[in-house]
Amino acid sequence: MGLNLVSGLLDSVNRTPKHTAIICGERRCTYAELDRWTAKIAEVLLAQGLRKGDNVMLLAPNVPEFTAAYYAVLRAGGVVVPVNTLLLPNEIADLLEHSDARFFLVYHTYAEKCLAAFEKVESCQAVFFLGASRTELPKNILDHYTVGPFHRPNKFVLDEMLDLVPGTVDVVQTSPDDTAVILYTSGTTGKSKGVELTHFNIFSNALYAKEKALFIDKDSVTVGVLPLFHTFGQTASMNTAIMAGATLVMVSQFEPKRTLAEIEKHGVTSIAAVPTMFNLMNQVLRRNKFDVSSLRTAISGGASLPLAIYEEFERHFSFKIIEGYGLSETSPIVCVTPACAAVNKPGSIGPVLFGTQVNILRNDGTFADVGETGELVVRGHNVMKSYYKDPLATQAAFVKGWFKSGDVAKKDADGYYYIVDRMKDVIIRAGMNIYPREVEEVLHHHPAVKEVSVVGVPDETLSETVVACVVLNDGVSVSAVELQKYCREHLAAYKCPKTVVFSESLPKNSTGKILKRELRKQFDAAPKGG
Repeated sequence: MGLNLVSGLLDSVNRTPKHTAIICGERRCTYAELDRWTAKIAEVLLAQGLRKGDNVMLLAPNVPEFTAAYYAVLRAGGVVVPVNTLLLPNEIADLLEHSDARFFLVYHTYAEKCLAAFEKVESCQAVFFLGASRTELPKNILDHYTVGPFHRPNKFVLDEMLDLVPGTVDVVQTSPDDTAVILYTSGTTGKSKGVELTHFNIFSNALYAKEKALFIDKDSVTVGVLPLFHTFGQTASMNTAIMAGATLVMVSQFEPKRTLAEIEKHGVTSIAAVPTMFNLMNQVLRRNKFDVSSLRTAISGGASLPLAIYEEFERHFSFKIIEGYGLSETSPIVCVTPACAAVNKPGSIGPVLFGTQVNILRNDGTFADVGETGELVVRGHNVMKSYYKDPLATQAAFVKGWFKSGDVAKKDADGYYYIVDRMKDVIIRAGMNIYPREVEEVLHHHPAVKEVSVVGVPDETLSETVVACVVLNDGVSVSAVELQKYCREHLAAYKCPKTVVFSESLPKNSTGKILKRELRKQFDAAPKGG
């Protein structure tokens, strides 16, 4: 049996070829145009020697070129390796080498740093610049062959090559278990690993999310604010929309006012975002009016959704955010409350997505009962094939066929799951477990607090002490003592922050997830003691 993820695009092309597939600023692209575009790119790659199963790295922001290149590589039988646009040249070079990428597709605005990375990696045979003509590329980018140890003239302007091919190539037959995408994890807890997801992993996850959770159809308009190089953006925004024949409105870089304006202008019906994005949109709507009445579905993921953000969003938009849960290793969606569900429990990540199994694992390896906390483990259609070239890490990630999430969770009697915290983030103070999310929820309800992250810092007396890193709302002030007192009014004393640190911003990754590891580093040299 064959399966290629690009079949979701082809099905939409056959059903509604003239329907708008992508809007990006003033640019529009129909499904028929997107189909021919992907075919042309695939033909160029095949003509340059791409073979079935070859890895192709893709670095691009949320622009139509990302989607066209993504599906083109799949159409040619290759494996897409999307990478973070914020990476530095040495980081890109490391991933180029580790991934064994044969070709490198680069959006033109990143040409210089990507060329610097390309010229350090002998195994990558060619780099293709997307979205610009030869004259629009940085000066000398194409005739610059003298830098780096591997001097080779394998640099191409892809757009100039597309007119030379007919765009009629058929889809290369792949199997359900063939790798379709390699996603490099964000590395919030250590070195990035390449997550191998199969055609079946991604196809089935997008299909079930579209039909049984988000209910996206051809009349839907989805706004893509999550980075498409990230698993959440690929599935919850791009792949579900393309598979449904819906319209995807791309926002190249998230900005709350622009996002709200796009919702108003294009009658957007659904959005997938992280809590930070919803928080920023809430703040804009306190002072500005936008017609957001078309929006009917909002899914939050990537981090726990504070109740205060959930409640304010409902006041602005007159419907509830549905909170989901997933990981790069699970394609990504594991749990989500269906958009039409009669019950939406604040703080819950919802029931299990169709076709997926979840359990809560005790420390002794047995499964927990309702209400007990333990590690959330997953198995099903969405679980990755392996970590690329890392059999030891792959083996360590599973127990008796279940993938270990690294998250502390519990379930209720209705089958709804709740993330308590990351196992690595749990604070142990004098032998007592403290879950940072619980402290963060309290502080989020204080009117002066804009953002907060709670971490554990080593302490000679108590093992760890609780530190709250706080960003205040504009134009307000509050003392550390006041926030500590507020916490003591809502939490047991041992859970309350011993220290409150104020900052102008918190470190985040490309999707807006707060990087607790970076926060903890700031306290490595801090004096120990009670």
